[in-house]
Amino acid sequence: MKNSTFESLLSFRIHLKIFATLFLIHTSLILTSQSDNTYDDLLVLLVNEDYKDCFNKSIKYTTKDKTKKDPLPYLFAAKSAYRMSRDHKFTEEFPKAYKTAISYTTKYRKKDKKYVYKEDAEEFINEFKLNIYEEIENYILEATEKTYGKALGLSRKVFYMDPDDFGAKLLFSTLCAITKDRTTAREYFVICEPKLKECGDNKFTLKHMTKSQQLFLRLSIIEYAKYYKEKDKTKAKEVIGYGKHLFYDENDFSKIEYSLDYKFLHDDFN
Repeated sequence: MKNSTFESLLSFRIHLKIFATLFLIHTSLILTSQSDNTYDDLLVLLVNEDYKDCFNKSIKYTTKDKTKKDPLPYLFAAKSAYRMSRDHKFTEEFPKAYKTAISYTTKYRKKDKKYVYKEDAEEFINEFKLNIYEEIENYILEATEKTYGKALGLSRKVFYMDPDDFGAKLLFSTLCAITKDRTTAREYFVICEPKLKECGDNKFTLKHMTKSQQLFLRLSIIEYAKYYKEKDKTKAKEVIGYGKHLFYDENDFSKIEYSLDYKFLHDDFN
C-alpha cells in the first residue's frame, strides 16, 4: 500500500514537472517577438502591478532600433497605461493615462496586423472597449452636437484598436452622417454592408465575436435604423433586418445582456 502511494506521488510529481516545463516553453514562444527578443521583464512588472515601471520600460523598447518594430512593447505600454488610468494614485503623475492607453493599443494593432499575439491581447482589448462603449452610449444619449462629436471620435479609436469590429465602423458611419460628414458616412457604410449581409444570413455570427464586438454591432444597427428611418426608410428597414437572427430573441451565442430595444425597433418597421 505504501509503495502504491509512493509511486502515485512520484508519478504526479513527474507529470507536474512535465506540465511546468511545457508551460514555460509555451509562454516563451508566445513572448518571443519578431526580433527574437523576449519580454519576460515586462510581464513580471505587469503581473506584480508595477505599472509605472512597466510603462516606462516598454516605452524604451519602442525607441530602440532592434525592438521598435515589435508589437509586444506597445501592448505592454497599453496595458500598463490602462491599469494606471483605473487607479487614482496615478492621476496626478499620469493624468493622460487613459488617452495614452488608447494610443498605444492602436499602435500595437498597427504593428500586429495579422494578430499574432491575439492570445495575449484580445481579453485586454475587449475589456478596454467595454469601457469605451459605455462612454459612447452616454454621449449618444445626451444627443447634442458636442456629444455626437465625442462619440464619433471614440468610435473611430475603437476600430483602430480592433480592426475586426465592423459594428464600430458602422456606428462611426452613422455618427458621420449625424455630424454632416455624409461622404465619409457612405464610404464606411460600403465597407460594412457585406459584413452586415453575412449577419443576416448566419445566425451563428455571434459565436465568433467578443462581448464588445456584439455590443457595438447591436448599438450600431439600432442607431443606423433610428437615424435613417425618416431619411431612407427602405434602407433602414434592410439594415435593422440584418440583425434579426442575432438580437431579436435571446441567442445562445450572445455574451451580452438581452435587451428589448432591438426587438421593439425592428417591429416598428414591420
